[in-house]
Amino acid sequence: MMSHSEQQTLEIAAEFAATLKGGEIVFLEGDLGTGKTTFVRGVARSMGFEEPVRSPTFTIMNRYPVSQEQIKELLHLDLYRIEDSKELQTLALEEEVGLPRTVTFIEWPVRAQEWGIQPSHEIRFETGPEGHDIEINEKTTV
Repeated sequence: MMSHSEQQTLEIAAEFAATLKGGEIVFLEGDLGTGKTTFVRGVARSMGFEEPVRSPTFTIMNRYPVSQEQIKELLHLDLYRIEDSKELQTLALEEEVGLPRTVTFIEWPVRAQEWGIQPSHEIRFETGPEGHDIEINEKTTV
């Protein structure tokens, strides 16, 4: 779907958030400035988090407590600076990712895939002449 503004991206994210039950792992793919953090902000706001939502580029992982019946926390990770799976292990992601009352968003997910983390959803962001194209794919488990 096409987003022509930040507000539209926030609305698309809120619609997506309404489908979440907890335990989801969402891979976010796209270049810098394509709307990934704005999308996470839209999900967080729709779940009652009103503080600033910032890119985890330098912190690697940001936590956002939310007030949903089934979901109590959003995790937002940016693995761009992770150089290998050993460094990823130091984050102890296996203890964080996929918990039933948590939804995890992972930017630059190739490292997570190398470590065996599988997404429930993949969202691809691309910038075109009309705005940002946001493609949401739900993954099926085999």
